[in-house]
Amino acid sequence: MPVGEYLITGSGALGVRGLRPIGDIDILVTQELWDHLAKTYPIFDKNSVRFISLPNTEIEIFGPNSFYTEHKLPDAPTLSERLAQADIIDGLPFESLKHVLYYKKLMGRNKDIKDIELINKFLLSN
Repeated sequence: MPVGEYLITGSGALGVRGLRPIGDIDILVTQELWDHLAKTYPIFDKNSVRFISLPNTEIEIFGPNSFYTEHKLPDAPTLSERLAQADIIDGLPFESLKHVLYYKKLMGRNKDIKDIELINKFLLSN
């Protein structure tokens, strides 16, 4: 994928830092890259989220308009901010823990609450 047009987010950003094992890889991409990928792969819509699931993988790709509620969040980081503040680890862009924490707090599922604790503990020790 083109440099500067994607980042690995969600549990992948936790797993690469050794915070917990991951089950899948979520990738956030620019609108241009989303449009390009959507010509090749089908778009799925589940629980008000649009995504591309790469065949025979555990990789899901999200675009800037994948989350229908995101436009209602005035304090949400923009995609440009998220890309610019990504941490390059082993040559790949991973979402900053600050941004992962923002979305984990917003979603508030049981697994997110556990991840929030892991992220906070990690940030305090570094």
